Formats: sequence, structure tokens, C-alpha cells
Amino acid sequence: MTAGIPDREAVEALLAFSTPSVLNGLKRLGKHPSELESLDRNVVRCISPGLGRRVGFAATRKVWTGRDNPESSGLTALDNPGAHDDHILAVPGPRILVAENVGDWRGRVCIWGEVAANLYKALDCTAGITNGPVRDIDEMQEVGFQTYASGVDVGGGFVKVLETGQPVEIGGVAVATGDLLHGDGHGVVKVPLELVEALPDAIRAHEAKERKVIDFCRSSAFSLPGYAAAWTAKSY
Repeated sequence: MTAGIPDREAVEALLAFSTPSVLNGLKRLGKHPSELESLDRNVVRCISPGLGRRVGFAATRKVWTGRDNPESSGLTALDNPGAHDDHILAVPGPRILVAENVGDWRGRVCIWGEVAANLYKALDCTAGITNGPVRDIDEMQEVGFQTYASGVDVGGGFVKVLETGQPVEIGGVAVATGDLLHGDGHGVVKVPLELVEALPDAIRAHEAKERKVIDFCRSSAFSLPGYAAAWTAKSY
């Protein structure tokens, strides 16, 4: 870990575990359920569960979408939207693009599709998260770009970048550039940087506990009192 930032090897070690398991590990490390930050499943869902788990540092931006130019709503888009590419590269890898849509997310638009997915993959983004719609699902799966979004759409509207690198909020979770995110088919959770290196052992300890309970359920000695005792045992 360098200056409070976990190294890539420590981050990618979390790919060995599901997102629910990461949550279990965080609780074992002392995080109260009220402190766990997972994106609202009613706002953002995994578009391609078959692509598996993703973990990375957030590169944030705010975008506007609609059927007209943002100036009609009193907003000003960036003069050089491509400058966001430099912002992405300033974030440690692996990266996850996080785009908050502050425009008409229900309109005929898409935040990204095949072309953007190839660009972001080239920029070491393993996934993208947005509260807006996306498209070109098959093509994004082919390139291996995982997406968490509000849904899918055919597109056709305007998409303008308003700002980059500023805090955003998606699915009830505030995300700043450099925050660590872990996601799979279940959803996405924010992982405190200071707990990254301790997480694998905490997750394995919790899984060992669960395995004992599962094995007891499958044994001939199973009983409800024994099941309750297996959960409350302190041998883990």
C-alpha cells in the first residue's frame, strides 16, 4: 500500500470473492450494517452478470442527457469532453468509470455503448456504473466491459459531459474519484481503502463459519437446536 492507496495486487485479490462475501468481510471487520454502502438495486443493476466480478478505483463524471442540447436547460457542457480521458488515466488501475446522469434518464438516450466500451477498456476501466441507460449489450460483452446501469435503451438523444473528477451520487451512494468499488451480478459495494488488505482473511474466516453450518445442515446429526448452536459458536 502506498500513501493510503492499496496496490493493484491487493485490490485484484478481492476478485476471488463475491460482492456479498465482501460485505460479510466488512461486517466482520467491524462495519455496522448501517455503514455498508451498496448501490440501490432499484436504480442500478448488473447488465451482464455472465462477465463476472469487477473491482476498481472510481473515475467520476457528471453527464447530461436529453432530446435537446443542455444549453436549453441552462447547463454548460465541457468545451473538450475528451479531457475526461486524462482524468481517467490519473486514477490508479484497475479503474471503474462512474457516470451520474443529471439529465432526462428516461429519454431516448444511452450513456455508452460499443464504441465507448472499447475506449474505456483501453483505458484500463474494467467496468462502468451509471444511473442512465446503455446499449450494445452483446458488443460490450464481447469486449469484456462490465456495466451497471438503470437499464438498456436504443439511444438517440444527446449526451454531454458537464464535469469530471467531482463527487457523484448513484443509487444512494456518494462516490468520489479514487473510491474503491466491487461489483458482481448482485450489485456494487464501496470498499473502505483502509480495510482492503485485511478483507481476504476476514472473508475466508466468515466463509469457514458458514461452511461449518452448511455441513451440519447436510449431516445426519442435523437438528434445529444444533443449527442454532452452530451459528452462535465462537470457533471462527
